[in-house]
This record gives sequence, C-alpha cells and structure tokens, in this order.
Amino acid sequence: MNIIKFDFNEMVTLQGNQVMTTSLKVAEYFGKSHKNVLRAIKNLECSDDFTKLNFELCYEINHLQNNKPQPFYKMTKDGFIFLVMGFTGKAAAQIKEAYINAFNWMAEQLTKMQHSYMKQHNDLMLEYMKEKDVASMSGRLLRRWGKEKKPELTNRIQKLQEQSQIQLLI
Repeated sequence: MNIIKFDFNEMVTLQGNQVMTTSLKVAEYFGKSHKNVLRAIKNLECSDDFTKLNFELCYEINHLQNNKPQPFYKMTKDGFIFLVMGFTGKAAAQIKEAYINAFNWMAEQLTKMQHSYMKQHNDLMLEYMKEKDVASMSGRLLRRWGKEKKPELTNRIQKLQEQSQIQLLI
C-alpha cells in the first residue's frame, strides 16, 4: 500500500486555542475541486449546533476573478474529521485509520489508568479494613480490661497483699 504523506503543519493552523483548517486546504490535500468540498460541507447531516461550532463561512478576494469574493470554510478539528469521514480514497482511508488507531490507543490508556486506580482503591480499602479491625479489637480489649480484668486483678492483688502482711499482736 502506498502511504500518502500528510503534513499537518501545512494543513492546520492554531487560532487562539483552536486547531483550524480550511476547505481550500482540504480540497488541495484530497485532490478535490473546491466547489465539491463546499457542497460536501453544505450537505453534511450534522446538527445546527455542531455546524455553528465547527464550520465558519468566510470569504477571500479572488484576484483572478476581478476581485470577486470567494467563499471558503474555516473548520475545527472536529469539523474536519466529520467532513473527511464521508470522503473516499486512499488519503481519506489513511486519515480514518489513523483516527481509529488514535482512538484505540486512548481507550487503552484509559483502561490502564482505570485498572491502576482500581488496584490502588482495592489496596487502600484492604489497609483500611485491617486497621479498622485492629482498632475494634483494641477497643473490645480495653473495655474488657476496664470492666472485668482490671477490677478482678486489682482485687486479687489487694487480697494477696493483705495475706502477706505480718500481723503484730500488741
């Protein structure tokens, strides 16, 4: 399979905190007529909210056509992916595959992180339960000491001390 080189540095720009591209660059990269890309964008069956967030209709002066304004779209990464998912051909297939691979990689990272958190949670819960059992046992033993053992042993010590005292008769 021939791998098509995709230079994202040429394809996208950073505008504020958004990664953006244009319908002109999409047409150039995919070897499509710009009017067909414009039509594809207009025919996308996405919601109005998605369209407003991800596609901005703009115009640039076309000096080759008597300074006639030429429409084009600025689009976000999400708009670009939504559009390209409807394209066919090698370039579109590679982008779709790369997108799927990136998604699977991210899912794997999240799964690893989730397993790590679960192990940490389980280890911490085990330590908590052991310490709780020790504290509970200590409480029971302390209560037994105060109510039963201490009075009994104190009483026996006192009796033994009394028995061991020499009585002097005067």
